[in-house]
Amino acid sequence: MPLKPWYQRYDELREIAKERKDAYKHKCQALDIEPARVLGEVWRDLVSRIVQESNWQEGIYLERGRTRELVDAIFDDPETVRGPHIDFDGVTEVHKRTVLRLKKEGASVEEIAAINLSRAHRAIMWIGEELASRQAVTLVQALSQFRKFLARDNRTIPEEARQKIERGFEIIEELQKSRLPAYAPLNEKIATAGELVTKLQETPFEDLLSPMKPSYLHFLHRITMMGILPPSKCGVYRKTPVHVGDPDVLFAPPSAVPKLMDQYCQQFPTILPSTIKYDPIMKAAQASYQLVRIHPYSDGNGRISRLVMNLVLWGHHPPVSIKADRKGRHRYRTAIRRANRGNLQPLACLVALGLIDVYDRLLTALTPAGSDG
Repeated sequence: MPLKPWYQRYDELREIAKERKDAYKHKCQALDIEPARVLGEVWRDLVSRIVQESNWQEGIYLERGRTRELVDAIFDDPETVRGPHIDFDGVTEVHKRTVLRLKKEGASVEEIAAINLSRAHRAIMWIGEELASRQAVTLVQALSQFRKFLARDNRTIPEEARQKIERGFEIIEELQKSRLPAYAPLNEKIATAGELVTKLQETPFEDLLSPMKPSYLHFLHRITMMGILPPSKCGVYRKTPVHVGDPDVLFAPPSAVPKLMDQYCQQFPTILPSTIKYDPIMKAAQASYQLVRIHPYSDGNGRISRLVMNLVLWGHHPPVSIKADRKGRHRYRTAIRRANRGNLQPLACLVALGLIDVYDRLLTALTPAGSDG
């Protein structure tokens, strides 16, 4: 029986990716290393490849070694701002100074694009942590309200349920006491994760329940396109129609973009790995495509859509790249055309293929040369 074409193999590729993930976890367990720690240690290597491929998709070419140098420069750049929410303005200002310095030193557009995307990929780690923590605090708020009811009348609660509830209260206290450092450059003087949880409990429940806001996307766009687009177009919705890609596709008129993006953010997948029930690979493809389909910015939509893809994968899988060689570009165009006709599986196939590649490289890195595995 002939093998199905790549774009019809989503269920199979998703299972292979799951098997590779399980193998990676088992390999880490055998070496007595936390999988999250390994990912943290190789993150910049993965980002270096993603930056190379993502910019290549846009026709931006830069030698791989130079790309890695710029990625390293971003990851080694110290951050000093602290507080309960990501300091968009502070991070943007730090990045602006970096870009201006590079331009004065004669950096090329390709180099600027590489360092921009490096900073943006570092930022999605912070955004993932922020969205997850804000959604986690909704559970804290709900459980805290229930605690008041329990204090008034606990006779109707079965013992097994009572024990689970009490364990929930203990978890809240553990979160509030956590001395781990806050996850990102923040805009208020809060140093620990415990202080952050306590502060977030002051935030209205509805704001926490749907934490994704357009400001996160504007922030990513400002970072990604700084020094490439005029400042007036960075982090700002487009004011003119667009005519790109498939001539049969009509993009949203500029007047509809703000409302469509509000809806996009309201429907954004829950970034809380321990509670989600959806398929993160398919959701990553969906979130990426929906942003491209709205085309909210005058330029850089493809790069932002691939950042969003990795944001949805955050907490479930490593970040991935869509290959940008001749075959990779052809596959990406095919996937987008089919998505335009309502079929997202080809795009999800590319995400799954990217994950399989990353897990294979992680497994190789954890296996000594000449070993049987």
